[in-house]
Amino acid sequence: MSEIVEHKKFICVNFKASNNNKVWQYTIYKDGSALTEWGRVGQNLQSKMTTESAALSKMRKKTNPNNASDKLYTEVKVAEGTEGSSSSGRVVNSSSLKSIAQKQIDIKDPTLKELVDFLVKENVHDIVQASSGSIQYDTSSAQFKTPLGVILPEMVSDARDLLDDMADYVVNQKFDSVVLARKLNEYLRLIPHAVGMKKITPELILPNATALQTENNLLDGLTASFNNIHSGAIAKSCKKDIVQPRLFDVTLDVVRDRALIKRIESYYESTKKTMHQSFRYKLHKVYEIEIGSVKKNFANIGKSVGNIQELFHGTKCSNLLAILKKGLIIPPSRSGHVTGRLYGDGVYASDISSKALNYATNFWGSGGSTSRIFMLLCDFAMGNIYYPDGKYGVRYPVKGYDSTFAKAGRGGVYNNEMIVYKTGQVNLKYLLEFK
Repeated sequence: MSEIVEHKKFICVNFKASNNNKVWQYTIYKDGSALTEWGRVGQNLQSKMTTESAALSKMRKKTNPNNASDKLYTEVKVAEGTEGSSSSGRVVNSSSLKSIAQKQIDIKDPTLKELVDFLVKENVHDIVQASSGSIQYDTSSAQFKTPLGVILPEMVSDARDLLDDMADYVVNQKFDSVVLARKLNEYLRLIPHAVGMKKITPELILPNATALQTENNLLDGLTASFNNIHSGAIAKSCKKDIVQPRLFDVTLDVVRDRALIKRIESYYESTKKTMHQSFRYKLHKVYEIEIGSVKKNFANIGKSVGNIQELFHGTKCSNLLAILKKGLIIPPSRSGHVTGRLYGDGVYASDISSKALNYATNFWGSGGSTSRIFMLLCDFAMGNIYYPDGKYGVRYPVKGYDSTFAKAGRGGVYNNEMIVYKTGQVNLKYLLEFK
């Protein structure tokens, strides 16, 4: 076969008029021949050899802006060398990502190798399973891919905006909305999903708030995957003294100081409540964590805010690998955070240990594996605290205050909740494991 000159992919998604979810692509070769391929997204494609001029003519007809919406194809821009998987899918194997994590996470104790392996496996499994196979994990390149490949960052950014726009409609179950239909069509053109021969409906793709959060996680995976490809290309083309960007800047160690373990255990036991499902769990191990960027951010922001309190933050284990990479984030409430945002968009924590640990046990329906239970112990820079009194109409964060402290029995909460509104007000110190 002659050398490839150009390869482009185009997609047509429209579930209102004709339930389209189709891909059409061409490959032009140096000898003037061309290969065209077409079919349903994620399915085996039909193909035909033709000429370069014929392929380009066909492309111009399919992308004509005057076409009806169910006939209009738009280009899908993917990174080079990231072809999507076939309809048969593949067995998920996290060996490549595991290798990256083991090399880049500074493990101070050899026994932590098993913990890193576990966190990688849970992270990969959660994303692939939650997407019903639409997003696959390529073991040879350690990349999450759509059925058409790894999408370029600008398309992921546009998709994230659309996802935020759709959140209110999904949360309020307004699936008949014309606006939701239009934005979902646009979203699926940016982030291809393999749904087989099923009829595409908003309820199928985004049935609830949990699905919105899953899509956000998928977009995070695609962004990280592109960064892998991009940094890899830089490493190959640049001089040896150019340092390849790291995915992880974190140190992990096992805490063996009995006095420290006893202090943390005492804090946990003395603050848990029998009303919580997680009350039965016992502290099993304590790991010290230090994320370089998080520690630096806290030194610049958190320490100047002051009034530092040590608080618990619970999360499911499939989130921990992402947390070790970039720390805690503040997802907008509109982006589908399943636990809600009663006191605004911020990082939530509590000095009631079992309240926080409930988030790691799926008590509030966040989904994900609970084969191992973890919780973070963090420093929160609370600064000037606002104490809600239950009045309606208050917008958070309240101007002039650095944080919110919703006290138990006031403002509609049964347990203390502390909220800060900048990630720089949080420093992750310990990862606690329970049995």
